[in-house]
Amino acid sequence: MPGLNIGIDLGTSTVTAFVQGKGIVFSEETAICFDNYDDEIVAIGNAAGEMAQRTPETLRLIKPMSGGVISDFTCVALILEHFLNRICQHQIFRPNVIISAPSAATSPERKAIIEAACTSGAGRVSVIDEPIVSALGAGLSIENPHGVMVIDLGAGTTDIAVITMGTVAYSVSSRTAGDTMDRAIVDYLKKERNMLIGLPTAKKVKHTVGCAHPREEELEMWITGKDYVSRMPKSFSVSSTEIYHALKDQIDDIFLGIMNVLEQVPPELYSDICTEGILLTGGLSKLSGLDKELSERLNIKVTGAVDPEHCAAKGAGYILKHITELEDHGYSFREKETSR
Repeated sequence: MPGLNIGIDLGTSTVTAFVQGKGIVFSEETAICFDNYDDEIVAIGNAAGEMAQRTPETLRLIKPMSGGVISDFTCVALILEHFLNRICQHQIFRPNVIISAPSAATSPERKAIIEAACTSGAGRVSVIDEPIVSALGAGLSIENPHGVMVIDLGAGTTDIAVITMGTVAYSVSSRTAGDTMDRAIVDYLKKERNMLIGLPTAKKVKHTVGCAHPREEELEMWITGKDYVSRMPKSFSVSSTEIYHALKDQIDDIFLGIMNVLEQVPPELYSDICTEGILLTGGLSKLSGLDKELSERLNIKVTGAVDPEHCAAKGAGYILKHITELEDHGYSFREKETSR
């Protein structure tokens, strides 16, 4: 096929791109900032993301992905156009693009993703279930009748899927994910400590001391917030135990989602999963103790992928290299003229 072959993981918080022959070329925030006076674009990607909760009234920050699906078509198209132009530069042919999407994404949502990519300059586009590309990016074989369970934990969605013979056999897509955990930390500190913090601070707390299973050694970190009563700035410390309690309901929701899928699968696939274990991918899979907590609750081995944030983009790259596999399992590229 003429043109560059590009795999894109269009996530709620980040856009990651894989170019065949080069590997991962960038991973930037899914964000765009406009000037309110003339509606001109001020920044896209990481430069825009850094403005979160700090934009003056003259600027407007938009994060156009919500729960893994497009909430603002125009902004997603502008972001994709910016990144595709950065990758393709002066290429004559339009690129061939594979984009990952949550397995529960509806046909209109998938069509919106194809429309956004084509409007942005892609020549041929295919949208593939995120658990499939994540499994391939993690090095799993999904071609045989053997069943594998992959849990892709992102910022906007948690995709829980059982894959066999190259397709998703059973799946659940939940909005309980990284972003909801950030909000849970904000709510917990407001309720238990009378302290107000922003979502960027909550995310730092989650990454630094957050845990899904009690840590063997307690960790603490100092952060700055606003006293809920006096409304004055105040520095205070938070512990890993506090954040464990703040996130407990979120972990419960993920566990229930896994049980929901396991209850649907036939005994043969369930036996495969018990033998092979469960694979965690996505940035949230790095939350301390998540694999251990789920393994103890399920009595099934749970392991995290290597480089989990980039599994989906790498898996899209794998399919680009083995394009016949894409066609064998019912996927096809859509061109601009047929995506409308």
